[in-house]
Amino acid sequence: MKRLLFALALALAVPAIAGAQQDPGTPNPALRQQMHANMQQMMKLHQQFRTQVLGALTPAHKQLYAQVVGNLAIAASPDPRAAAKQLDDALSANEKTAILNAQKQFFTQMKAMRQQMMANHPWPKPSGSPWPHGSHGPRKPHTPDAGEVLLGMAGGHGGMMMRGHMHGAPGMGHP
Repeated sequence: MKRLLFALALALAVPAIAGAQQDPGTPNPALRQQMHANMQQMMKLHQQFRTQVLGALTPAHKQLYAQVVGNLAIAASPDPRAAAKQLDDALSANEKTAILNAQKQFFTQMKAMRQQMMANHPWPKPSGSPWPHGSHGPRKPHTPDAGEVLLGMAGGHGGMMMRGHMHGAPGMGHP
């Protein structure tokens, strides 16, 4: 997850660095300081999310979570869909609600932070849709269940944040 946060910060920073520097050999200390502060804030938000999610689990479900993730890690043919289903089926309604609310809050905070970063940097604003014109458009985002959120948090693959797929697992993107 730290790699994902670093990659996100880097992806947002590279255009800013390129646009903010007149001379490629002259670093912009203020921009680097802001990037560092943004990265620290992203890591803090992620830690808060993780604490909320783990705090929502009963001790027995924390143990099940560790067991499922461990088994997935050492399986010859890992099945993330089955692992997510196993976790989701075991969770109580209150646990599921708390996990999904924590995820929603996390994404809301990250989106606000990203928008603030974009507004405060000198790179050009994108215009139009990134999707080609025609019959294909953006996919409807998959709404993960609590088991998928847990696996995304454990996987470090960024599936939870990047709407990616963990080796065949359902998308773990935000709702």
